[in-house]
Amino acid sequence: MKNETMIEVFIPRSAANRDPNFFVAVNGVSYLLPRGKSSLVPAAVAAEIERARAAEDAMYEAREALKTPAE
Repeated sequence: MKNETMIEVFIPRSAANRDPNFFVAVNGVSYLLPRGKSSLVPAAVAAEIERARAAEDAMYEAREALKTPAE
C-alpha cells in the first residue's frame, strides 16, 4: 500500500460499553482506528469502512422492516 492515496475518515463514537477503537483489515493489513477522531487511511481501507457502514445500515433497515406489520 505504499504511495497509495490516503483518505481522511471519521469513526463516530459508540456506546460506552463498546470498544473505543474500530478494527478493520484489508489484504492482511490490520488497522485499529480510534472512535470519535479522524484518521488518514489508504483508499482501500476507506472503501471497506464505507462498505461495512452500508451493510450495518441495511441490517438495521431489514430488522425494522420485520418489526413493522405489513399493510
